[in-house]
Amino acid sequence: MSTTGRYFVRDHRSGRVFCVEPINRRDQKLDDLGWTNGGIDPVRGGAVAEADSVIMPENGFRNITVLPPGSSPDGYIEMLLKAQDSAGQS
Repeated sequence: MSTTGRYFVRDHRSGRVFCVEPINRRDQKLDDLGWTNGGIDPVRGGAVAEADSVIMPENGFRNITVLPPGSSPDGYIEMLLKAQDSAGQS
């Protein structure tokens, strides 16, 4: 995982690759070393601003999904792969 929280998941059976980016609407990054979350505690890791996201059709991404807050990206990917497996067995 990067300092932005961006990571990739590859399904070894199908070869599909999923890119996950946590999006944060608030500015957290003060500089290359300092992060803040409104003055409460320093933030380790982080998220990207929506404007800085690399997940867009112009970069070759398809089927872009924005999950509601509190949703698990890994759980969503598992659900997509199970649905793909079920559709392939029909």
